[in-house]
Amino acid sequence: MDVVASLSRDSKIGPVRVNHKVSTTGDGTRKQGDVEISNFPISLRDGLVIDVSFVCEFKGSSRAPGGWNNGVRHSNDILQARANVKNNKYKDVYGVVHNVFAPAIAGVSSQIHADFLRLL
Repeated sequence: MDVVASLSRDSKIGPVRVNHKVSTTGDGTRKQGDVEISNFPISLRDGLVIDVSFVCEFKGSSRAPGGWNNGVRHSNDILQARANVKNNKYKDVYGVVHNVFAPAIAGVSSQIHADFLRLL
């Protein structure tokens, strides 16, 4: 999360807030994004909210013989599945307050979700 916040600040796109609570009116709750960039240059939107999430892309258990199935990993599908869950849960809620939502998904072995790479 600190890396995403630093990259956002270095871009000088707009003010950056970390762990800032974004109020919503869609479901009456206050969702918390990890990084929020105000004045992000997307038409008809006030800012960009990024939610950082890490997934373990190794199959099986580390206690199994050979550990993590001898290093066999899931494909990029596990990163996409987490991004889909985050998008389905938060995209519309942040849209109510005119913010764009983007999940930043990374694997513990340094895989980065393709949509997050494009944002970088």
